[in-house]
Amino acid sequence: MVKPLPLHILTEEFSNNHIVAYSLEGQPIYWTEMQERLDYWKAKLHGVSQIKVAVYHNDAIEFLCILSILWSLKKIPVIPENTLKTTLKVVEEETDYFIGEFPKFKISHKTDVTKKLFSSNKETNDLALIIFTSGSSGKPKAVYKTFKQLNSELKILENQWGKLSKDTLTLGTVSHHHMFGLQFRLFWPFVSKTPFVNQDLVYLEQLQKLSKFKINLISSPAHLENLPETMKWNEIANSMKTIFSAGAPLSKKASLKVYEKIGVPVTEVYGSTETGAVSQREQIKDSLWNPLKGISIKKIDKKLAISSPSAKDKGWYISEDLCEIHANGSFSLKGRVDNIIKVGGKRISKTAIEEILNKHSLTEKAYVVFLKKRKNRVGAVVQLTREGNEELINKGKIVLQKKLSKDLEGVIEKVAWPRYWRFVYEMPINQQGKITFSTLQELFDEESKLKFPDFLSQEFDENTQEYVIEFILPQNLFYFKGHFQGRPVLPGFVQISWAIHYAQELFGELGTFVRLEAIKFQQVIQPREKIKLKLRWEEEKHRLFFGYSNKNNTNSMGRVVFKEET
Repeated sequence: MVKPLPLHILTEEFSNNHIVAYSLEGQPIYWTEMQERLDYWKAKLHGVSQIKVAVYHNDAIEFLCILSILWSLKKIPVIPENTLKTTLKVVEEETDYFIGEFPKFKISHKTDVTKKLFSSNKETNDLALIIFTSGSSGKPKAVYKTFKQLNSELKILENQWGKLSKDTLTLGTVSHHHMFGLQFRLFWPFVSKTPFVNQDLVYLEQLQKLSKFKINLISSPAHLENLPETMKWNEIANSMKTIFSAGAPLSKKASLKVYEKIGVPVTEVYGSTETGAVSQREQIKDSLWNPLKGISIKKIDKKLAISSPSAKDKGWYISEDLCEIHANGSFSLKGRVDNIIKVGGKRISKTAIEEILNKHSLTEKAYVVFLKKRKNRVGAVVQLTREGNEELINKGKIVLQKKLSKDLEGVIEKVAWPRYWRFVYEMPINQQGKITFSTLQELFDEESKLKFPDFLSQEFDENTQEYVIEFILPQNLFYFKGHFQGRPVLPGFVQISWAIHYAQELFGELGTFVRLEAIKFQQVIQPREKIKLKLRWEEEKHRLFFGYSNKNNTNSMGRVVFKEET
């Protein structure tokens, strides 16, 4: 039986030798160590006057300790899904107090921290946290969650899969700053007294270090659809017990491939930040969704309606997903309400176009975008199969577009056929593995082409006198286009220009560029990689030292010389 949140965590909930978590290297983290961190955060947060406090920490133990202390102080954690400036601007509407691993840029202190509290949720006494989700638009949106909702979902998870997850080590590629990761990867194992890994799994190759455990993997299509071919999957197969995926539908092809390599079915979870987990499916058996125990569904105005204690106390939560309910109680999703667009005076289903394009033998995956800036025309973003890429290279874009459009004849009004096409190596996704409207839209919006990476954190190392910037390379970065076909890599000149750009932001004016004194490229940088850029400025000689690294590997390093302005 799972314990309810919040635990009376300042009293002893576990024996001192209880292993709460493990590091990615397999080192145990005991309850006694967690108690020390609780004492540290209690002292640090004791004097905070704000009701709501923004929390971000990549270490799940530190994150959990901060939340626990805030709850004991009757505070409300505010959890952004990342630390990008655009996200933090929205967070500032809730609070001006930030704790954890936030960038060291200036944050305004103009917020009335109580102004939204009583207008946003009637059950303020039970309000557990505020978490941000990107939704379908890509714009961060605050969702208020009560303890009753969180605990109801934890009971549902335990009733559905508790026996399967027993005696496992939970780890995942999904961040605990996202609702799926927070419940599945952190709260659920903690309250059910099973250990979890305290850091995100960035690469599936890291599983090999933990192969001695029975693994409960919490992941997303972003990773499961890109399994490394070089891994020794037979070794991992002996360790893997369960695999959960959420955030976006997993293709049936990917689901079957995971089962073929690992021998464990992928349990896909459908739900949302607002509703919690709603249903599940295993595509090796069936493509239909089945409600979890304790959850009811029905159709209201063609939309999926959900009755769940983790969504709302009474009544039905009506989603924006169109559905078909089947006789056995399962359901299938038929796209979203906002997938109906008006083109040339006719109402057209984006889902219908996508289904036709996705069935084509040259298509791996396809999405449709309504382009208001292009006279309300339709655009298509297509990830091609190997044969499709060969067709693109050998016969060109126009021939390929005509082949893909041919299947739309007689089904879709010609005015709604895609007028603009973008062929991509991989679909652009956000950090949680979601394909959002904004990321697709950017592919058609030349002036908004991404020229810089997704910023994660920045800190200054007093020992080395270096700034360390951490970021993720988005798939739709401008510089990946055509460099190279089929295997995009970050050009060397971009790495040099980024180093100079960020150095000027951090150290001030560097002077006039004189020469590139040294440069060494050791390992390519590819989309979705988590990269650290180290910058050191040698004032006396006007030299900038820079280095890019990925995990423990150096990607590149160099020195740039400047001349002092007179």
